[in-house]
Amino acid sequence: MNIGLALSGGAARGIAHIGVLQYLEERGVKPCCIAGTSAGSIVGALYCSGKSVEELIHIASVMSWKKLIRFAIPRKGLIKSSLLHKSLEEYIGDITFEELKIPLLINAVDLLEGKEVVFETGPVVDAVTASCAIPGIFSPVRLDKRLLVDGGLLDNVPSAHMGNKEIDYVIAVNVTAQRPLKKEPENIFEVLVQSYYILLHQRDIPSYQHADILIEPNLGDYSFWDTGKSKQLIREGYKAAAAALGDVNLKKSSNRFTKWLKRRKKR
Repeated sequence: MNIGLALSGGAARGIAHIGVLQYLEERGVKPCCIAGTSAGSIVGALYCSGKSVEELIHIASVMSWKKLIRFAIPRKGLIKSSLLHKSLEEYIGDITFEELKIPLLINAVDLLEGKEVVFETGPVVDAVTASCAIPGIFSPVRLDKRLLVDGGLLDNVPSAHMGNKEIDYVIAVNVTAQRPLKKEPENIFEVLVQSYYILLHQRDIPSYQHADILIEPNLGDYSFWDTGKSKQLIREGYKAAAAALGDVNLKKSSNRFTKWLKRRKKR
């Protein structure tokens, strides 16, 4: 069975995607294609380049916003995107989409045209950096004649982009599922990002129809900037995947699986 995996944006909460991959690998399942937005594009790029789940866990454990933040004169963004670009290059170099071990799709938004852009060719790091450029927080990324920002602005759960691929079922993972916060935002970044993802969540609900299975880790206790809790975030992703997929045979198409999908869609 060909499984497609769509990974949402969500800043530090995107670390939970690693837990989903960990669960799938333990069941002997490897996605045949991944579509990623923002944080999901980072995890997708690392995994598709050949990084193991264990390597992803290590990278998440040493990741820090301090490495990525360099304040800019606030003309187009508070934080320069160049540090993220540099950090990603340290892990995957100048690899292109064509050289990846697993096909990858990454979306961004052209700020000038107001249209979504989907990358399947060219340098992976450029596309990931553009997809992560949260408007107002990170500076836009200029590629050719385009001025690009976070792909989540138009599609934060990019499951629809698998429609033209030879995929049997699409699993979507949304790490921005809106739940009440148990702790108030502590700074301007948390306020801006929380507000941004509230808008994205409400707008993305209709896009779930493109996925056969939706996984939504319970991450209400975790800040969008909380990279220091990678173990907990990965655990939550793993738990959510186990809860959603525990009784499903992902290796073989079956009538039981088809009936299970129909029940899920009626909920």
